[in-house]
Amino acid sequence: MTKKTIDYSVYLVTDTHCLKGRDFYAAVEEALKAGVTLVQLREKDASWEELLAKGKRVKALCDRYGVPLLIDDNIAAAKEIGAAGVHLGQEDAAIEKARQELGTDAVVGISAHNVAEATEAQRRGADYLGAGALYPTGSKKDAKLLPAQTFRAIVAAVQIPVVGIGGIHEDQYAQVLELGASGCAMISGILGAEDITATVTRLKALYAARR
Repeated sequence: MTKKTIDYSVYLVTDTHCLKGRDFYAAVEEALKAGVTLVQLREKDASWEELLAKGKRVKALCDRYGVPLLIDDNIAAAKEIGAAGVHLGQEDAAIEKARQELGTDAVVGISAHNVAEATEAQRRGADYLGAGALYPTGSKKDAKLLPAQTFRAIVAAVQIPVVGIGGIHEDQYAQVLELGASGCAMISGILGAEDITATVTRLKALYAARR
């Protein structure tokens, strides 16, 4: 799989705080088996050693199901783990550093909150954008909500995929696709679902119905 063929439609972002008592690796594997198309390891509280250990185990699971793994914010960890790339925020390390450390084939995603940030990220070589937060989210309580019209404007302003982020659950998934999103990045919407397999299956059907 090359970065140009990556499917952003059902994009799982991890967070151990929304597992509802499930085993982390079992929950991630269930989501992979059900058909998530991309995984981002986002473990803000993990130490370096914990992040590497967890990342290597998740990478092995992703490899088993042929799904790319991205690492949130940490270029060095992505390199050590052998991940497909990174997702960076506006305050994180520069795209250029990610390219230098991870190579031209790596996937580099950037968070964008307006058209100016989106077009600048594209100009500097981002492969995709995560735009939001579209809904209130417990994973980033200080995130400002992005109006739907701004999301549409971002999609119209760039030629790279734009993924909806922030508080998205199954009930909002189709609405975000209608804004022009290439997919949705979801945390509790998948890992916190009562039935992960059934939820992912329904998300994939919703995406297929709008292609």
